[in-house]
Amino acid sequence: MFQAGLCGCGAVIGIGQSLRSEGKSSTLQEQPPAEQGWIATLEKRMIKGSATPAWRRVEKSESWIKDLMDNMDAVLDEETKIKLMQECGRACFTRAFGVAPEEKPTPEEAGRYLEALKVQGSKIRKEGDKTVIIYSWGRDHQNPWGLILGDGYCMCPIVETGPEELSPTYCYCSTGYVRESFNRALGKAVKVELLDSLKRGGKDCIFRIEVPNI
Repeated sequence: MFQAGLCGCGAVIGIGQSLRSEGKSSTLQEQPPAEQGWIATLEKRMIKGSATPAWRRVEKSESWIKDLMDNMDAVLDEETKIKLMQECGRACFTRAFGVAPEEKPTPEEAGRYLEALKVQGSKIRKEGDKTVIIYSWGRDHQNPWGLILGDGYCMCPIVETGPEELSPTYCYCSTGYVRESFNRALGKAVKVELLDSLKRGGKDCIFRIEVPNI
């Protein structure tokens, strides 16, 4: 790979020297269209090959996230921290599934969703004019790459394997994600409370969700 890189660099230098020797400008804009594309592609590959390794970027990201959470704990009140992280979770859900459709689910569709949650193991009960759902990711749940909650891996790809001693503030992001998910599925505004999470020392991520009776 090193030799190939040297050859690639030599090729670029050779092109520049050839152009100069003919009294032509070596700027990319003045090259024939076909040659422009070839040079641009090679340049992109060279830049990409020189980028910081993925493992190093992960390490830096984890340490930055930890510093961010620690600083938020130091300068923000609890209400502001929760609201901020929940909005991050909502934005994460929106990036994954798009903006919410204008048409809301019917009461029948919402009811079928609740029944499906029961089948999956969620506990659902009526409390006066509201329905309470105890929902969890499930210990056997996994992300698309196979990391299992039961093995101690967070479902968030940013902090799935670290950093250590991450502030519990970070987990409010998941409540925003779950809230947006249930808002759309049930067609009503829900309240979400985080009962337990992996990053807080638990064995699962468990949420208490309140929704007006359907």
